[in-house]
Amino acid sequence: MMEVNYAQIGQRIRKLRMEKGLTQADLSAMVSCSNNYLSHIETAQCKLSLSMLLRLASALGESTDYFLLDTPYAHPKAIIDREIAAKLEKCNATTLVAVSKMIDTLLEQQKNLSEE
Repeated sequence: MMEVNYAQIGQRIRKLRMEKGLTQADLSAMVSCSNNYLSHIETAQCKLSLSMLLRLASALGESTDYFLLDTPYAHPKAIIDREIAAKLEKCNATTLVAVSKMIDTLLEQQKNLSEE
C-alpha cells in the first residue's frame, strides 16, 4: 500500500497558505499550533495528525482530499470536479456554450474510439 507523502502535503499547505496571503504565524494561530510546528509540517520534518490536517484543511478552505491527492486515500474525481466547476464559474454564457460543445465533441470521439 502506498504511504502518505508528507512532503507533498506540506508543499500543498504552504502553497495554499501563500496564495491566501497568510504567514505561518497567521495560519498557526488559526489552527492553534506553534509557528515552529507549522514550519515542520510544511517541510515534512514531522508527520501531522489527522486532527491537524482537518484543522488546516478547514482554515485553508480546502478538502482533505486535496492534501491527500496522489495517495490511495484521496478521491481525485471530487477534486477534478471541483476544479472544473471553479473554472466554469469564471466563464460567461458564450464561453459556457463553447465549452459544452467541446465536451460533446470529445465524448463523441471517445465513443467512436471505444467502438473500434
